[in-house]
Amino acid sequence: MKKIIPEQEWKVLDFELFENKPATAPFPENIVRRRELLLMAQCLLSNFEFSKLRNDKEFWGELYQKIMELYFTWRTE
Repeated sequence: MKKIIPEQEWKVLDFELFENKPATAPFPENIVRRRELLLMAQCLLSNFEFSKLRNDKEFWGELYQKIMELYFTWRTE
């Protein structure tokens, strides 16, 4: 597991949510699904940031990284 630096990860999430969005409305179905992953990633990163125990941090961090990996490797067909 790579080290998670919350400040940098929040910047990535903010960019993906607010800057990197399509100009069309309503969004196509595949974009809606990808953006749902970003919302889930926000919750996981918040849980990671505020957890006190090391095991909890590892758990939330691993889930966050898996969701972001899925987001960035999403295939649009």
